[in-house]
This record gives sequence, C-alpha cells and structure tokens, in this order.
Amino acid sequence: MAYDRALISRILRQLEEQRQQHEAEAEERRYRLTHTIPRLGEIDRELRATAAKAMRIAFESNNTDSAIAALRDRNLALQDEKRRILLENGYPADYLAVACDCPACRDTGYVESGLCDCVRRRAAAEQKKALSSLLPVDRETFDTFRLDYYSTQPDSRSGVSPREMAKFNYQKCSSFAENFGASYENLLLYGAAGLGKTFLSSCIARRVTELGFSVTYDTAISIFDQYNNVKFKSGDFSAASQALARFRSADLLIVDDLGTEMPGAFHTSCLYDLLSRRLMARLPTILSTNLLPGELEGRYSAAIASRILGEFTQLRFIGDDIRKIQKKQRF
Repeated sequence: MAYDRALISRILRQLEEQRQQHEAEAEERRYRLTHTIPRLGEIDRELRATAAKAMRIAFESNNTDSAIAALRDRNLALQDEKRRILLENGYPADYLAVACDCPACRDTGYVESGLCDCVRRRAAAEQKKALSSLLPVDRETFDTFRLDYYSTQPDSRSGVSPREMAKFNYQKCSSFAENFGASYENLLLYGAAGLGKTFLSSCIARRVTELGFSVTYDTAISIFDQYNNVKFKSGDFSAASQALARFRSADLLIVDDLGTEMPGAFHTSCLYDLLSRRLMARLPTILSTNLLPGELEGRYSAAIASRILGEFTQLRFIGDDIRKIQKKQRF
C-alpha cells in the first residue's frame, strides 16, 4: 500500500506531538502527587534505581539469575504499593502512567512489522476527507446506487437495456472494489454524461480507501495542469511535483472526464507517460470518459489507444441523463 509519503510523515509528526503532550501531562501529575504523597516519589526513585542495578548485575555478577529475580520481585512489590496508594487516595491505578491512544505502538507509529495499523487508519481517514472535497464519497455508496433510473427498454444497437447494462457495471465495479489488492485490473468507464460513471467511481474510491489502500482522484484537466506546472516550472512547482508523485504511485488512480481537456501533443504525451508508468508498475487505474473506445486513437494516439483497449476492462454506460431525471422528480 503506497500512501503518500508527505501524508505519512505528517501523521508521524502528529503522533510525536501527541506522545510528547501525554508525557508532559503524566509528568505534571507525578510532580503534583509526589509533593502531596511523598511516598510515591520514593517509590519512583527506587524503581529507577532497580533498573540501574539490573544492568550492573548483568555485567558484574556471577549469580545473575537469582539477583535479577530478587530485583524483579522488589520491582513488582513497589509497583503494587504504588497502585495501592493511588487507589487509597481516590486515583485510578494507572493515573501516573503515560497515556497512549494506540497500545500496539504506544503512539510511535511503528510495530515490529513496520507501520502500525493506527497510522494506516489515520491515513485512510485523512485520504477519505481529501476525497470528500472532490467526490461525494459519504453520500454515494454501492448501497445507494439506484437501478430504477435506467430504462428497461432494450438499446436499438446492442439489444441490451440500460438497466441490464447498469446492473452489470454495478456488479463489476463492486467486485473490483471488494477484491482490490487481491487481483490486478484496470477499468474504462465510458458513455454520455450523467449516466453514473462518476457515481460508481466514487463508490469504488470509498470502498478501496476503507480497505486501507491509497486512492487518488482528479480530473484529466487538473492532472495535465500539474504536468504543465512541473515541466515549465510554473505555478506551485512543489505542490505539482507532489501531485504527480501521487498520480504515479497511488494504489488506485481515478482519472475523471478524460477527453474534456484541450487536444494537443503535450496532453497526449502526459497521458502516455502516466499510463505507461502505472501499467509497468501494475497499479490499477480507472479512466472515465465521454469518448467511445473507437475515438481514443483519433483523440490521442495509436499507442495510447492500444494500451487502454488492451489493458482496461471496458464498461459502457447508456440511458437517459440521471441528473435531468432527478431534476424532473424534484418539480
């Protein structure tokens, strides 16, 4: 799972600040209570001394097992006394311990196997928040997808009704999301505007994020703008460079509105670069476009059309504009 490095670094800094805050709060509690209950300070000093004694015994003594056992017993007795004093004075037994939000990593962000799950959960939550500014991931889910917006009348060319096609697309997108990470696949969603392409893309983005994978969504125009800023060092070069890194390395990239950008050699080269990098790295990509598959070569190039048609599962969307249907239903 390739979460954005800047995002992970930010979360680790937050954990460090959180840990320092917890340590400061614990120290303040210790300082206050040891002045009120001096015995607690004596216990803390003796506990620190036992740790130093254990190190000396390990290096100097010939009878380390019995000596270490005696120190361990004394340490446990002191801890029991400390807990008892706290309880007798109306405080929780762990009142002087340093608090932590994640017992697994104790707010360090790392466990033996690498990044802690708490970091991944935070990254997923922040990623979902970022996606929410671009996609309605909180509102549009697979559970709220409605087939009744699609006609049951067979299409004159394919003989398949829009509802049958929509049901197939729904099942394919749902399966893609649920099995993400277990298999490799790319999707090409194509058809006229207002037929549910962005809706299902949003559903996929939400579910794949929930599974703990990194998802980057943007329009083709915005993606090509970032390429432009990097190549010609215009605009916010640093932000554009970070954006390109996300486009190229995200576990899932969703490119919306492909074909709405101005046609030209520069955009064609950008798309070729992006697709080639992700296909070589076997990173799944979803392309959403109003263009028909047969129009891709004329709009871009034979090489790009070959990659898309050969490497992407094609999902066609047909029917009436759902936005217009919804508008009529409101009035």
